[in-house]
Amino acid sequence: MLFSCSGKNNQNTVLTTRVEKKDYVDKITISGSIESIKTILIQSPAVFSNVSINYLVPEGTNVKAGDTVCILDANQLEEEYSKALDELKITQAEFNKSRADLNLQYLMLEAQVHMIDIATTITMLDSLQLKFSSELEQQKILLELEKADIERDKILSKLSFLKSINDSEMQKMELKIKQQQNKINRAQDQLNKLILTSQVDGMVVYAKSWQTGNKVAEGDEVWWNMPLLEIPQMGEMQAKLFVNETHFKQIEKGQDILLGIDAMPDINLSGKIKIKAPVGKPIKRGSQVKYFEIISSLDSTEFSVQPGLSVTCDVYIHRIADTLVVPMISIFEEDSLKVVFVKKGKKYRRQIVDVALGNNKFAVISSGLTGSELITTTRPPESLIIN
Repeated sequence: MLFSCSGKNNQNTVLTTRVEKKDYVDKITISGSIESIKTILIQSPAVFSNVSINYLVPEGTNVKAGDTVCILDANQLEEEYSKALDELKITQAEFNKSRADLNLQYLMLEAQVHMIDIATTITMLDSLQLKFSSELEQQKILLELEKADIERDKILSKLSFLKSINDSEMQKMELKIKQQQNKINRAQDQLNKLILTSQVDGMVVYAKSWQTGNKVAEGDEVWWNMPLLEIPQMGEMQAKLFVNETHFKQIEKGQDILLGIDAMPDINLSGKIKIKAPVGKPIKRGSQVKYFEIISSLDSTEFSVQPGLSVTCDVYIHRIADTLVVPMISIFEEDSLKVVFVKKGKKYRRQIVDVALGNNKFAVISSGLTGSELITTTRPPESLIIN
């Protein structure tokens, strides 16, 4: 230990410590998890509806490409799909009924034309006897033929008009059916997207929900492109670490780290900070407190580590070998100068020092001390201070 005590047990007792040369280490401890550098991400599909997780394959399951890994529920979308099917059935029934009614009208009008043609033929046969008939009978037969022609033309016009009107109505209904079928196809396509399958072989790891900060779970509500599952590709690994804003400001790219795997206390891995996320994320939805993601490399390849393992890491902010280190509480400020009090017999000499580095516990002295001095950790009484 660095601290020692000296002095009498009275009101003028002053605690002291010996200045010594040692390795200065300034580190912070943070946590995170192991992840694969290359990871296949499975996200929530682009479904414009309220969607929740109905089923998740158990985390850690080794799946094959094509295996179902997640099933989503979208009740509103399913209701819209069922409604669209019912509407299509009704429209198709109306279309079939209209077409049957039209065919019946055609048949009846064509039958009338046929009957007129028969009557006209009979009348024309009777007209062969005109030369033996009276003038009145002759006029009567001619009028009947003229009347038949008028009736025939009238029915033919009605057929033509009916065909034109009904063709237009049938086209409208066919267009409506096509639109409803397209609506069903779109809904079916959306429903098909609710069954998520793996594109590769690998082990399933649950992603973290931005809403809760916890791993996704069955029953969670999801939104478009939300990460749901990860399938790490076994190979080169890295560590994803999470730090508060204060620690984030202290961490720089290239700093050394030492990682301990929580589940394997005997295994330590080394690495370096390689990525600092530029923007923090709320620790939970609506929170003003943020955390920052840090990515570090893993230099050691001696051990086969699995993604998802929790790690605790020491990030080395500064490391200086064999230097003068004193407790921070032994340094005092006087007129913007940093001073220590060196024990000289029964009194204490004020000594100006330069501090190269420091944290809330220790400081590195670059000048003013040579080593082995006894310095105070509390300010001596003024009567005991000499310049």
